[in-house]
Amino acid sequence: MHLFKTDMGKQYKNQYHELIANLHITDGYIFNYFDQKLAPFKLSVQQYVVLRQLQEVYPESLNAGELKNKMHEINSDMTRLTDRLISKNLIVRETDPLNRRRVKLRLTEESNEFVKRVAIEFQNFESIVSHLTDDEVKTLNTLLTKIRTK
Repeated sequence: MHLFKTDMGKQYKNQYHELIANLHITDGYIFNYFDQKLAPFKLSVQQYVVLRQLQEVYPESLNAGELKNKMHEINSDMTRLTDRLISKNLIVRETDPLNRRRVKLRLTEESNEFVKRVAIEFQNFESIVSHLTDDEVKTLNTLLTKIRTK
């Protein structure tokens, strides 16, 4: 089997293999960037995404199924995520008065203000890709969408 060498000397079976590796490395790079921004607030990236989703509907609430549908991760464990946020007093779990089997999750007034403070750290989060041209961003968005939609 012939191995494809990149400029960095790393060996891949072919350019498709290199692409998959690059996507994985880039995902880790972006995840670490956000993780570092969230560390002072003692939040994981997944927890922050849950808080932001609940903030979008604040002062209303979402049930766990609605929240999971809004998440972009395929295998997010809503129970574990929400339990941790409840233990941090960042969200509350309430029984839906119209359907007692359904549980609603929402931010408190204090946690909504907390999420606003955390969001300030992400006002300029596009800076991670600001060195790309408009055409490069458009092309990359098109290609990444194409990968996900086959």
